[in-house]
Order: sequence, then structure tokens, then C-alpha cells
Amino acid sequence: MLRRRTSRDTVSSIIIMKVPTVVLSILCSVHLVSTETHSLSMRATLIYGETPFPEFSLVVLVNDVPVEYYDSDIKKFVSRRHWRVNDTIEEFRFRNFMVEEIYNAMKVPSLFLRRHFNHTEGLHIYQGVAACDLEDNKVNRFFITSAYDREEKYQYDVLTQAQNTLGPEFVWNKIFMEAKKLRCSYVYKPLFEEILRRYLQEDKNILLRKERPRVRVIQKTEPHSGRTQVSCVATGFYPRRINMTLLRDDRPVPDRELTGGEVLPNGDGTYQLRRSLSVSEEELRERHRYTCTVSHLSVDNKLDVNWEPEAPAHTVLISAVLIAVLVLAALIITAIVLCRKRRHTGFKNLCPSVAGVKYAAAQSEYHTCVNVH
Repeated sequence: MLRRRTSRDTVSSIIIMKVPTVVLSILCSVHLVSTETHSLSMRATLIYGETPFPEFSLVVLVNDVPVEYYDSDIKKFVSRRHWRVNDTIEEFRFRNFMVEEIYNAMKVPSLFLRRHFNHTEGLHIYQGVAACDLEDNKVNRFFITSAYDREEKYQYDVLTQAQNTLGPEFVWNKIFMEAKKLRCSYVYKPLFEEILRRYLQEDKNILLRKERPRVRVIQKTEPHSGRTQVSCVATGFYPRRINMTLLRDDRPVPDRELTGGEVLPNGDGTYQLRRSLSVSEEELRERHRYTCTVSHLSVDNKLDVNWEPEAPAHTVLISAVLIAVLVLAALIITAIVLCRKRRHTGFKNLCPSVAGVKYAAAQSEYHTCVNVH
């Protein structure tokens, strides 16, 4: 049975989609899959202006899977763990603390930015992403980044305490920064680590599962240019992190020649990835060998799928004509040989008949001569 999509489902989806691309590129950066990494991220959105969406919303994700959603209109968390029956998060410490903490942490700089840009009217959006990675049972990455009206403004690495202000309006004084460092190191970091460990323990059958990717190389003709598009496709894999490389004669194709590369969700909770290369007719005639190679946590070694272009159409046509000519020539030669053989066989069949007649005549004359004498 299809589940009816509620307004909160729509809002949570939009909130995830609205995070600026530059922020997502940091959050979803591809790790080497030789070691297993798990991540917890919180993506918050604060909206100013008239919209059908709540003023403040928060999406919690584990390994890129949405697990909780907070809506300021209903003022409570809603579970996105649909694989659990009667799920509740009443006991989670971040239920009230994290909402209030994140809301206040976003309210102050967003008001400052509105005054700085004189944005007293219209629709304006302030967004924040906090994410940590747990690798080999230890936090190896924890960062916070902020964006205003889809432009990234601030980055802060909690582990190294390095900050990057992408606008002069985000240069904070020393006292404020010292307080922020202490709060991130001694409040946010241990809390995020505890929350992530708890999710991984409670939902390990879902969040820790491994689904092997199905890999193939496909080709199609581009309708406008007539060139051939060669695509490396991997689908049905989980977790999300994956490495994909398209090789030409065992050498990696430069990224500037490729399109695609964004990991997209499937409807069954797995993911897919496609990278494509546009190949000219001249390159097809050179008969390069293309290889799609994929690394994922679900496989011990790389998955390699090879593809070699077929001969161009005119080459196939010429080959077909030559084959037809050769077949026709063979048929003609065979017919000539059979015809000559039949003629030769006919002459031999005729000779015994003539010899027999002569022998009978001679024998008759002999008997006649004997009788006469």
C-alpha cells in the first residue's frame, strides 16, 4: 500500500533539497571505502518571510538516511525511521536541548545578516549544517557550515578549530570565537558522538547493512549531436559512499570530460550513480576499450565492467557486401564444377553401351561363321 505523503514529508524533503550545493559537496564528500565510516548530520533551515513552510525545521540523518524531523509548527520531533513500529524518541537528550541550541545559534547571525544586507522584506533563508564522522570507533571529522540565501558564509572545523569566513560580515571577535570553540568541543562533539552510536546500535540492521552495487556500461546515441554517450552506471548499493572511475584503455578519463557523478536515491532505500562520456565517431573508429571500475564497502575488490565499441555502420555494410560477393562467387564456382562433372559422368555412361553393342555384333558374326562352316 502506498503511504500518503503528508505536508511534513514534503517539508522535510524540501529542506534537504534546499541546502546549497557547496554545503552538500562538503557534507557528502566521497571517502575512500577501504575503512568503514558512519556519519551523523543535522541540517537546519530558518526562514524569514511568508511561506507555507515552518519558520524553523531540522532534519537528522545517519549515513545520509533521514531518521528524525523537527517542525516548529507542530513543535515536536517526528520519526522518519519507518522500519520501526511505534517508534519514539522521547528519551533522546537532543529532543529539546538541540532544537533550542541550534535555533538560538542560527537566530543571532541570521538577524545580523538581514541588517547587514538591509533585508527587511521578502523571503530569506538561513541554513546550517553540522556533521561528524565516526571511523574506526573514533570521531575523525566534525564541522559546521552556514549559508545565507544559498551562498555559503562560514565554515568551522571543530577538531582542528580552523575557521573560514567567506564574507567580512562573519568575522567574529576573539571572545565570541573562544566561547564557540569551547561549546563545540565540550558540548556538541560528545553529544553528536553519543547520538550517532545510539542510532547505529538501535538500527544496525538498516543503517549498517551492505547492498552490493549492480554495475554496467551502456551506450546510446545523443539525439542532437549524433555522438555516442558511454555511461558507467552503478545502482542498488548501500551505504551511499562509493568510488567510481571510467577508464579508457586502462587510463582514467579526466573529470572535465565526464558528466553526472551525483549519488541519487532509489525508491527502495538504496542509491544509484551514473557518470557519462560523450564519444565522437572518430573515437569510435579508434576502437578504444572503456572500463567502469567501482569500489564499495559491500565488495572486497573492485568491480570492473568492460565495453568495446562496435564497428561503425558503414564498415559493417562494406563487410556484409564483401561477404555476399564471396558467397556468390563460391556458388558460381560450385555450379561450374557440378556442371562439368555431370558432363563427364554422362560420357562414361554412354561408352559401355556402345562397347556392348559392338561386342554383341561381333559375337553374332562369330556364331554365324561357325554355323556356316
